[in-house]
Amino acid sequence: MSSFYEIAEFVRNDLIVVKNNIEELSKKESEYSEEISKRLSYVLSSPGKQLRPVITLICSKLFGKFDKENSLRMATAVELLHIATLIHDDTVDKADVRRGKATASNLWGNNIAVLLGDYVFATSAIFVCDTGNITLVKRFAETIVELSKGELFENIESNNFNLTKEKYFEKTYLKTASLFKTSSFSGCIIGGGADENINNISKFGFHFGMAYQIQDDILDITSSKNKEGKPVFNDLSEGVITLPIILYLESKKYSDDAIKKFSKKEKEGLLKEIINSNAIEKSKETVNSHYDKALNSLANIPQSEYSKALESMIEISRNRI
Repeated sequence: MSSFYEIAEFVRNDLIVVKNNIEELSKKESEYSEEISKRLSYVLSSPGKQLRPVITLICSKLFGKFDKENSLRMATAVELLHIATLIHDDTVDKADVRRGKATASNLWGNNIAVLLGDYVFATSAIFVCDTGNITLVKRFAETIVELSKGELFENIESNNFNLTKEKYFEKTYLKTASLFKTSSFSGCIIGGGADENINNISKFGFHFGMAYQIQDDILDITSSKNKEGKPVFNDLSEGVITLPIILYLESKKYSDDAIKKFSKKEKEGLLKEIINSNAIEKSKETVNSHYDKALNSLANIPQSEYSKALESMIEISRNRI
């Protein structure tokens, strides 16, 4: 397998059910309000790579005890939770575009966008409750808390150019790796994995999620293309301090107050300095370290076409930069 889309094809029939589950939400609301239904349909109709439900579905098939109904419920839940976080994230960030489409906040204002996000958040939890598994319910609730803490942290620490690597890694876990960890953990639980397997698969999700987000932070600086329809250099312009910026500033004498006063042109100049420094390569080393650890976590998992799909996912993702 050489692309995320090939891996998605691996569980294509299951993903069709997940897609139908999500589409049914807006159809159901049409009986109550056509306007609510239209808005829900809009925010639910732009699937990305669907990495999180794909991971849940694959992990649920690793140990030969596939519970189809609950794996589909959980895959639907993690995708809905991801969509909800994007709606809220775009609202907080005042983003105009997501995946080539106008954001909910851009179209209908912050109030409607927040409420749509809340609706999707709550609905995701219903799917988890329907599994009847208290371990999954608890972990899912913890994930919502972690995602919320990550968003709060990022906004409170906006434009903090003294942010440490340790705090950056903590935020990266909360905002991104947490849900990847839950996606893999829940699939393993549903698939009947033993405690050791659950631990290893959770590590896979954690390290994959950490690497994936740090890559996105690198691409925000180095890519010549838009990320999710957003302009490159978006992070710094929004006051989001990422690993390449932290690593570059460790060796420089810029004061926090001085950088905050930089004009847009000066910030672009700073980013060009970062690109030409070793901060990008050091950040890539961190990415590869996490991918290596994700791969190592699969070493004691029974070998099958499903474990090989996870290994392929790591290598495909690694090659994004």
